[in-house]
Amino acid sequence: MSQSLKGQLYEALKRSIANGYLEPGLVLLEGNISEIFGMSRSPVRQALQRLHENKFIFRFYGRGYMVGDFSVEPIRRNLTANDFRALDEYSKIERTDTWRGIADIIEHDVVLSSIKGRFELNELQLAKKYNVSRTITHPILLYLQSIGVVEKVKYSSWSIVPLDSERLRNLYEARRQLEPFMISRATLNMSEQEIKKFIEKLEKTAEKYPNVEGGTLDELESDLHNKTVRMGGNLEIFNMLKRTYPVLLISKHILGSTVALPDQDPFFHDHLEIFTRMLNKEGELASQALAAHLARSEAKVQERLSDFRDNGALNIPDYLR
Repeated sequence: MSQSLKGQLYEALKRSIANGYLEPGLVLLEGNISEIFGMSRSPVRQALQRLHENKFIFRFYGRGYMVGDFSVEPIRRNLTANDFRALDEYSKIERTDTWRGIADIIEHDVVLSSIKGRFELNELQLAKKYNVSRTITHPILLYLQSIGVVEKVKYSSWSIVPLDSERLRNLYEARRQLEPFMISRATLNMSEQEIKKFIEKLEKTAEKYPNVEGGTLDELESDLHNKTVRMGGNLEIFNMLKRTYPVLLISKHILGSTVALPDQDPFFHDHLEIFTRMLNKEGELASQALAAHLARSEAKVQERLSDFRDNGALNIPDYLR
């Protein structure tokens, strides 16, 4: 990234003002802009101060800054991303780097902690640890809430949902009821080209195994259990299945890091059979193959879960207690 966030934001606001997309009299508020670009208030505050010093915006009797000068009446409205998309300034700001940089770390810590038991997560302490605002941490926690990893307790406190053996059994039962149905429907909806692409990725990775990264395995799991299942065409069922994602996150954050990769491939053969059935338009057989795969997978994941709970090392982050 060639410029800091505050520098990028300064240039975006300056061009939008110069081109009239942010009209004279428009009131610019620090919090509003911070929410739009998904960044903390500090770079926003510094960008606004610089615009003020260079006389693009002015202080006035109200809160915030005003575009132009005192010859016009203040215009108070909430800005949205569309105010910047018109000049393509919204997409030019690399505003998600900080979010992406800590999202996987937080997910990793929270998922592994959930295997050990129930913890309380303090959002303010989380933001403090990574030196960011809640504008950055809050969407990460909302995502983890949507997949059943955390629950909201009160204003700035969340509770990690324990991932014990009973919960894992319940999650797998939900998957066995819903995923095979969606795969059968996806067989009719997916093109031959899409299925062949997934088969090719599996075969290439299988040739390299075990010299593969954990992220590659996670991507292959997503190809079947996320992207392909979504092609089943029933969004309500797909959204229900999001609550079973902790199952996939166990392997994502344990295999290849905390636990060594197994000698034999973890799932390639099963996935290839499912995709081959789909390629042949054998929806019912693909559904049965997925059901069998889930049954085998549950036994493996239960073993990993038990082993990590009893023997896995975990440094509890400061924001958990």
